[in-house]
Amino acid sequence: MKKFLFILVFLIPFLQISSFSKLSNAEQVYYAKVDYEEIFLYSSPSDLDTNKLFILPKSYFVKLLNEANDDFYYCNYKDVKGYVKKSEVLPMAGTPAQPFVEGRFRTFSLTGLGIYSSPVLNSADCITTIPYLTDDLVYYGTITGQELVPDKSDQWIYCKYNEGNGVCGYVYSVFCDKTPIIVENTERFEIVENPFLKTILPKELSPVSMTFIILGVALPCLIVLFLLIKPTLLKDKLNTSKPKMRAKRRHGDYFEFDDSDLT
Repeated sequence: MKKFLFILVFLIPFLQISSFSKLSNAEQVYYAKVDYEEIFLYSSPSDLDTNKLFILPKSYFVKLLNEANDDFYYCNYKDVKGYVKKSEVLPMAGTPAQPFVEGRFRTFSLTGLGIYSSPVLNSADCITTIPYLTDDLVYYGTITGQELVPDKSDQWIYCKYNEGNGVCGYVYSVFCDKTPIIVENTERFEIVENPFLKTILPKELSPVSMTFIILGVALPCLIVLFLLIKPTLLKDKLNTSKPKMRAKRRHGDYFEFDDSDLT
């Protein structure tokens, strides 16, 4: 029983180190919920207007990739990488079933519709022209831009044209229809305060540091082993050193001793 207890005492710390190492190797993925209106995805970790890509749909999520600086997370929304302000999203410990708004839309300008690198009508920013009735444009979000048609709208849609080649840019929303209907995403998880808090993990330690950790765990176990087997050793030693008395042989009504018993 004592040996069994010793094996448990000796092995548990190493099993804990091993399991902790395995957990540290597993990459933790965090999503952050967009819980407010007018939250932007930025092209750079700065809140300049020129860095704004589009408004993220409220109640949906961005996938956090890392910290960019004290104010911004590096993230992606669908396949577009960018930055969000830390103060404007809520990191959560969970994987949403529908983190992004999925959907496509159509353009219906008879002469084709230009897709631009910024939400203004500028030939220098025109990437290409989308043909009439193209209906497979990937929808990301909207942003305020130049009002091309008076008294209509100043909203532009950030989208992807020709998904295989990945041409992303802005199209003027007045000439678009069949845009996705955005319904509230009610998924919520436990809020995480510091999703990228740095911790020292076993895999990050040098071999020398790991050796000291193993010795620090092993030495107490050896002491426990010694304390467990010490009583057994003392008992065996006493049994070995104790002289054995020769048995006296009885003959009838008297005892007979060997001559050696008198010496």
